[in-house]
Amino acid sequence: MNVLQNLIGLYDHLMPDSTYRSVIKNILTHLPEAAESNIYELADLTDSSRTTIRRMLSMLGYENYQDFHYELRQAVHHYPYYNRLMDTSRLDDCGSFIRKVSEQLEATRTLIQDTFQEDALTALARQIREADKVCFFFPYHTAAINSFQQNLAMTGVETCVAELPPEIMLYADTLTSRSVVFSQTIEHAETMDMTPVFRKIRQSGAYVILLSSRESQYAEFVDQQLFQGLDIPSALGSVLLSETFILTLSEIYRLLYLDTKPASASKDS
Repeated sequence: MNVLQNLIGLYDHLMPDSTYRSVIKNILTHLPEAAESNIYELADLTDSSRTTIRRMLSMLGYENYQDFHYELRQAVHHYPYYNRLMDTSRLDDCGSFIRKVSEQLEATRTLIQDTFQEDALTALARQIREADKVCFFFPYHTAAINSFQQNLAMTGVETCVAELPPEIMLYADTLTSRSVVFSQTIEHAETMDMTPVFRKIRQSGAYVILLSSRESQYAEFVDQQLFQGLDIPSALGSVLLSETFILTLSEIYRLLYLDTKPASASKDS
């Protein structure tokens, strides 16, 4: 996980009048200053207290301020290269950027056509149909996941989505050997060590699917790594590949288990 993703994830979960939401907003608004601040200085910068800062860090999954501070400095230092669709240093103007996006979309379309296999997707849909729970442990919530959750719920399969490590750990306690977990990491931007989280999931006996083309430091904890070894041409292509895969799997699941039965049919019927 990335500290900036964690901050945004917690921010989105909080009520508008939450003190912690205000703290996060101030951190994100003053990132360079926050990255160089000790806990006393960060409390002043965010108009809060050290106790509030520590409680917020606990919600994010950090055991101490030192770990958070180190990761925040790393993230700020690498931000010029992070959270980008592409390297814009060689692009002349906005028009060049748009043309490059179009080229990457076409390359991704070809990759999807060549890698999505009907038999594999159908077999995975059948496995999911027999699951007691399907969880998505992603650094962000997407429209594709939301769509799949609706289809799963309509067939009686329990689902969950978690972004923050403490949330994931709580859900990991509810997993069984009949559960299926989809996870995604952004290996080049990860700062938080997710090994304890993956180890916890592995201990449950759940079937773990990692959506990542890069060599993953968590490979030993997963049963299947989708897109491994693929030459994905861009960050945009990576996002689209994952989103399209989940949407496609959701539609195949719906075709097999919803469109062929009355809308009121449940898993127990």
